[in-house]
Amino acid sequence: MKALLINGSPKNRNTRFLLEILAEELKKLEINSEILDLYNYNISTCKGCDACLKGECSQKDDIFVVLRRMEEADVIVIGTPTYFGNVSGLVKNLMDRSRMAKMSDMKLKNKIFAPIVTSGLRHGGAEFAIMSLIVYAISQGWIIAGITDNPISQGAFVVGVIQGDTGWRSVKKDEIAKNSVAPLAKRIKELAEATKNLRS
Repeated sequence: MKALLINGSPKNRNTRFLLEILAEELKKLEINSEILDLYNYNISTCKGCDACLKGECSQKDDIFVVLRRMEEADVIVIGTPTYFGNVSGLVKNLMDRSRMAKMSDMKLKNKIFAPIVTSGLRHGGAEFAIMSLIVYAISQGWIIAGITDNPISQGAFVVGVIQGDTGWRSVKKDEIAKNSVAPLAKRIKELAEATKNLRS
């Protein structure tokens, strides 16, 4: 089983930190994972040419490389910061440009999916970014993994917050976020095993 953890931040800080913790937790569960940093790939904005309706794309950039890596994975996690109430521009480009995978016989269907979002404030747009990712996942035919261990203390999804009681700080000091990663890894494995026949 293979997990692709997509870092949709232009920096290796808070979002990537949570993805690194998830990679460690998945390894404990015998799930191989790798982190793909979107900033290393040139994925242009969608031009609206609709070539993707035929499963193609008129732009010849790195979207094809990233989509191939997504096709090879059983599990896809997209981590994104929210700078202004939604996913980062890097992630939005990926979402828009991956339309051709959907229009080409749902090439990415039946993947296990989980969002991880970092936000400046506890209620600073993370919810909207998560909903955008969930709508995207549903449109690709993915199976959404949320946290099911303790919804009261951990919530449904991993959300890292930079604003603490004493001001700004790193997500590394957000104990709620860090403690929610292991239960997410556990749920990913449960769903991946339960739906294995869908991906074979």
